[in-house]
Amino acid sequence: MRPNLSVPTHHDLGLATEASIHNATVNVDAPSWLWEERIRYRLLYSNPTAIAYYNLDRWEASVPTLLEHRLHIAAHGKPINLKIQLLQFEQQFESANHARVVMLLKVHAFSGESTALLGQRVFKFAKNTPTPDAAGAIKGFVDLTKQANNELSSWVAALLGVNKAL
Repeated sequence: MRPNLSVPTHHDLGLATEASIHNATVNVDAPSWLWEERIRYRLLYSNPTAIAYYNLDRWEASVPTLLEHRLHIAAHGKPINLKIQLLQFEQQFESANHARVVMLLKVHAFSGESTALLGQRVFKFAKNTPTPDAAGAIKGFVDLTKQANNELSSWVAALLGVNKAL
């Protein structure tokens, strides 16, 4: 039996790792245009202000929701809350044959014991996609999410004064 090629395929950001009570509490917010399931792309080489969407590929949930469930930031048993503002999450085509994915996060870290701000930082992640299409975008975003998880965990460890070698 042939699959129906006109039915959208739903994707997530990969298999979730088991959440731990030693992880930071993560809350992700975003502008209204990122609270949807469509996968965004932009043709920088021909019309850089136009946003386009893949017709047959969708996220399983909104991007902020997916990130909130996939980011498991190690807090080393210390109470910490991360408020993440997702500012950009799109595939950008520099030419018809070359694309990259971009994710921009503004992160505020608060002590879980109070509302004291421990630190804030902007993280920008970008990666060339293996192919200039929806499949390449999805693979790229899965990789960026892993990279974000690792870099945010390192940043939180530094804020908390934790020696990761222990």
